[in-house]
Amino acid sequence: MARQGKTRQPARTGASGKGGADAAPSAPARKKTTNPFKFLGEVRQEGRKVTWTSRRETIISTIMVVVMAAFAALFFFVADTAISFVINLLLGLGA
Repeated sequence: MARQGKTRQPARTGASGKGGADAAPSAPARKKTTNPFKFLGEVRQEGRKVTWTSRRETIISTIMVVVMAAFAALFFFVADTAISFVINLLLGLGA
């Protein structure tokens, strides 16, 4: 038996609603030529716009990272030693 009612339309692609097969090909994109001196000048301008941290703030942040890394290393050393001790005790490998 044939299904009655609305027929299903294929999905549209793109913002214009035109399908890919019948869409007009666009012009090939032109390759931009870049001047290295102009690029470096723009990089310098963008670097001036950045809000840099103060020397004091950088030093404090660095010290915090080093201290936290030391705490993490100490924690994992203790945890590894404890787990190793328990496993050796359970397996009877300890002398």
